[in-house]
Amino acid sequence: MASSFGFDLKALETFVQVVKTGNMTFAARNLGMSQSSISQSLSNLETSMHVELLDRSVRPMELTTAGRYFFDRATTMLDTAKQTSQDMRKADYKLLRHVKMALVDSMITAVGKPLIDAVSQRTQNWSVMTGQSHLHAHMLNSRQVDMIISDDPLDSISDLARHRIIKEPFVLAVPNNYHGPQELHSVLQHYDLIRYSSGSLIGQDIERYLRRNQCEPVARLQLDNSFAIVSAVASGIGCCITSPLCLFQSSIKQQQVKLIPLKDSWYRNITLITRQNELGDLPGMIASDCRKILNYNFLSQITDEYRWLKSKIIISND
Repeated sequence: MASSFGFDLKALETFVQVVKTGNMTFAARNLGMSQSSISQSLSNLETSMHVELLDRSVRPMELTTAGRYFFDRATTMLDTAKQTSQDMRKADYKLLRHVKMALVDSMITAVGKPLIDAVSQRTQNWSVMTGQSHLHAHMLNSRQVDMIISDDPLDSISDLARHRIIKEPFVLAVPNNYHGPQELHSVLQHYDLIRYSSGSLIGQDIERYLRRNQCEPVARLQLDNSFAIVSAVASGIGCCITSPLCLFQSSIKQQQVKLIPLKDSWYRNITLITRQNELGDLPGMIASDCRKILNYNFLSQITDEYRWLKSKIIISND
């Protein structure tokens, strides 16, 4: 099958050998090919490239201007291919060479340092970035990252491997000095709702929840991160709907805000997602590490402060 580039590595190697030896007979001997095969390869290369590479009107043959340009490029490509072949033969595949990850913001506080330690032990190189969940699908599909830890499971995209990490409830956060009725409608009569930005997945989920419960609070306050939102609640500016991980991320403690359960079961799922069959056992191991870290670093602290959350937060077993 013809290459869509107009050449393949074998054709490049043949061309470079002819140029370096200045003789098709010597090139054929070096490459273990017949002289007729060498000649046919060069003709096919010139035809596919729509350019004359060698001036055959003189003896010995000389490079044309286009041939000189192509020789320089071909030499560089062959050197790169040779180095890649050598690297592949020497590589230690027990450690992946470079793994790129994207995490939903609330996970970096809960599992950041221990997770990075775990990744660094299993890879030769790594990079971690955070960002809003609605960007994760594009980053994974465009190979900007190798895996994501996200509150968007990307269910509409096939050929992905998913590892569940944690399921946590959404909660209502109010200033600590609030002692009124705990139903959402009643709280919203006392406080403005501080919203997440409308471009974020969590912000969109909260808006859908409000519509389901026939709540349409006036949109006055919209902030773009959990720390700013929960800090605003702690200062008495308003209330918010958030999750325990987002609260943990903000570092705002129980004495500064009060959490109220929402009346119906409404959860946020965090999942590790990667392309299938590319990273071996690494995604499963990283997901397992995340669960252990959450158990030790997050669950005990958050349930010590909010004991009623103990039965609500579910860290996956698989």
